[in-house]
Amino acid sequence: MPKNTKEIEEKLKYIGLDIENIPACLKQKEVIKFRADKIYDDTSYKIYKYVDIKDIEIFVTPSDRLDDLNQKFKKASYLADYITAEENIEENADNIEKYTSFLEMLKKLDIGKLQELEEAQQQLNKKIPYEVKYRENFIWQIFYSEASKKYFMLFPSREDSVESLFYVIKKKIQSEKSKKKELIYVPISHLEYSSGILKKSEIADLENYLWLFTKSWPSTYEVYNKENSASLQIIGQTEVYDKIKSIYKIELPNKKVAGEIYKLIKALFILESEMKYSFKVSVDEKGGIEFFYELKKLTYDTLPEFLKTEFLRSKAEYEKLSTEVLFDAEKLELLNKTIKKQNDEYAFKEKQIVTFLECKKSFFGKMKYFFQGKKSSKKVKFTNEKVEEKQEKPKEETKIEEDNIEEKELYTIEDLLKLGSKLEEKRTKYKNIQMDIRAAENKKENLEKKIKNATLYINEIESHKKSIFDFWKYANKDEVALLTESEEKEENIHKDKLKKVFDYEDDIEDFGQRVDEMQRNVFSKSECDAIFAIKSDSKAFEILNKDKVLKKDLALLEKSLKALKKEYEEDIENIESKDFDIFGNIVEDNTKIKVLNNKKHREIEKEKYKILNVNLETKLEEYEKTIKNYLTLLKEAYGKIVSSYDMPIYNCTKSEKENNGFEICSINPQDAINKLDESEIILYKYNIKEQMPIIYYSNIMFFDNNNKTLPLGMDISKEVLLDFDKFETKLISRKDFKLNKMINEYENQIQTIKLYEYSLEIKGH
Repeated sequence: MPKNTKEIEEKLKYIGLDIENIPACLKQKEVIKFRADKIYDDTSYKIYKYVDIKDIEIFVTPSDRLDDLNQKFKKASYLADYITAEENIEENADNIEKYTSFLEMLKKLDIGKLQELEEAQQQLNKKIPYEVKYRENFIWQIFYSEASKKYFMLFPSREDSVESLFYVIKKKIQSEKSKKKELIYVPISHLEYSSGILKKSEIADLENYLWLFTKSWPSTYEVYNKENSASLQIIGQTEVYDKIKSIYKIELPNKKVAGEIYKLIKALFILESEMKYSFKVSVDEKGGIEFFYELKKLTYDTLPEFLKTEFLRSKAEYEKLSTEVLFDAEKLELLNKTIKKQNDEYAFKEKQIVTFLECKKSFFGKMKYFFQGKKSSKKVKFTNEKVEEKQEKPKEETKIEEDNIEEKELYTIEDLLKLGSKLEEKRTKYKNIQMDIRAAENKKENLEKKIKNATLYINEIESHKKSIFDFWKYANKDEVALLTESEEKEENIHKDKLKKVFDYEDDIEDFGQRVDEMQRNVFSKSECDAIFAIKSDSKAFEILNKDKVLKKDLALLEKSLKALKKEYEEDIENIESKDFDIFGNIVEDNTKIKVLNNKKHREIEKEKYKILNVNLETKLEEYEKTIKNYLTLLKEAYGKIVSSYDMPIYNCTKSEKENNGFEICSINPQDAINKLDESEIILYKYNIKEQMPIIYYSNIMFFDNNNKTLPLGMDISKEVLLDFDKFETKLISRKDFKLNKMINEYENQIQTIKLYEYSLEIKGH
């Protein structure tokens, strides 16, 4: 063995490896047969197991982790070949290279990182992570050979991080000495689901079904506990309310439970995708998901009753529509007959009017129409009954459909789909006949107006035929009354003004830039400072905004000031280094480049102690005066900016509160909820209307933009300031929902969110 450095000796000692006396567990060379499936995604891990270290054969391959797996395995050698190479160092150049490679890996070993790995595995041996996977699980590169029924580690020697290799070596040595199991919780690379709980195709289907309901792809893991019992664990994310997202976890411990969950979700998927049902998803008390239809919870056990209820409801609707279609068909037939009579009548009158208009063009024509019309006007009478009788075809008897909808005790998805298809056809037929009736009624109404106008016009002509002079005078008129009115029916339907709808995820970036630019033009520096100040100590503003400030209020104000002074004292070194007294707002030179939302600028962030005029010597009276001055500025500023959207605003509290005074709320509901870690919180949703007063915490509220380089946007905060004294609030909705929240890698918290939704109106409007 070459002369080792002291550092290498210490590392070998830590892992318990004596190069001169290699343990038997590292000398073994079991034959492993393995061939990778080329279509497998080697970057994803589906199977997680507790594996006994002694059952893992170690191979080292001269490659990188992301190289082709088959090539890596082809080039791999047993770990024993790398460690024992010194024995034949002069006989084989390949052995020299392997031994040198092992020493290089040993040099890369970081004992501190190896200890962190040991601590992590100790924790994993106590409890499986809630989301199954864990940070840097990719480092293990442990595989399973189906052909050889053996686990093996395929470690790439070119990796910079070698701690996983030496962890396995160390634990193998310890296990051999202690004769005890050393379990390691790892993902098994390049291994498919066992199909013991659900088939691979069923798992793929289940993930697809869940995407429809949650709009997010889940991850499915096959997890084995220390007793080697498997369960399927599905981890995903779903929206529980108004862009608020929660994780969920579905555990399938055995084939029976998995089959029931699979059938339930598959059934709901078919109904929603093929019959336009809409099922709601929420998080349950255990962090899983549950399905609702019209506030009724659906489970595998209640599914047959649901199918029966829906079948009978659809059957009743089908029968009702069938009756209405027959009735409406007769109504349409009568309308069409009436319209035909009206068309004939209007055609007759139109012909009479056209004859008059043609005759009035010449002297002889006028004379001819006067004498001819006068002679026949009393004798001519419109009728088309005889014509109608000749043209009328024998009336066909209405054929009543025989549907033969069989009633049963239990109904299947197939039964509901078949009936649903027939019901959809009937709905379409009903809608079409309703449209035909509306069109016919409109046509009938238009024809009535035309006939009425034509009759009035003909009557007017006849009224001037008492004498040749009156008729001559009337026929020479240039203006002729309109024959028909517009056929467009004026519908007295109130159309609401189209309004822009705010969508947080899509609009926040552009929206933030617009409001920031607007506020820079509207608010003075003092007003921006006041808006910043209330965010720094909202409690002080709440106290002094009362109509009457009592002694107990001043005591609370003093408590707030003391808390600020304590923070100031703890941060005194950083504050004094800025040297406010000398430089004022220019606390750093303009060469200091900062980045905000990937955009560079040279502006200085506001300091709350300076804005609030707080230091260790600040007296209560001085602080009270400062807050009151800012309150005056706030009240003057509020109303200068109004909302350009109808948009929801959110606020979270531990307990119920009154809606009054200034409140700092959030545009993003997730941000509002994340501020509290309580198991039960109250979420307030305020529906702000367009043109309502509001102030946004855009970038200008947090920086003194002296150099004019501050990027536009709402990059620091997504909050707003509302003055509830300006609004009337009305409770319009109240509901509860669950949110599954991660505390750490192993623990989750189920939060109950109590939602209160309010509509806002400006007082006096």
